[in-house]
Amino acid sequence: MDKMPLISILFYSIPESYLLFSFGLVVIGEKSSQKNLLLATLISVIISYLVRILPVPFGVHTLIGLVIICLLFKYLFHLPIRKALISALLTLSTLLALENIILYILELIFALTLKTIWEDDWLRTIIGWPHLILSFFIIIFLKFKKVHLDI
Repeated sequence: MDKMPLISILFYSIPESYLLFSFGLVVIGEKSSQKNLLLATLISVIISYLVRILPVPFGVHTLIGLVIICLLFKYLFHLPIRKALISALLTLSTLLALENIILYILELIFALTLKTIWEDDWLRTIIGWPHLILSFFIIIFLKFKKVHLDI
């Protein structure tokens, strides 16, 4: 069970979710309205928060998140199920890779432990910003260079 602090929801979860859906669409060459991106973001953040407060083993929320992202790609963005699944898997894989690599580097540089990070609401929030910033630039690069999968 993980009760996310409000500051983490506002300043981390919402931007992260927005970037996840943006990446997922850009990587497969799809476009969407800002309205749908914002709606997907809010739905995803609310469901993620609710799942995190359930007494389920850590990590289960990631699997549920994968299903939710896939369903939102399918029904909100009207992607075929194959594209929705590929996009959701690529999105979460990229997120996990960037997040873990950057977090590991920051832990080494600043001599932090996960326990220390988890116990401080502000630190827990800002420690993820570097990977969000990198994600933003990756999305911009992919979008302007028109790099995407043809699926």
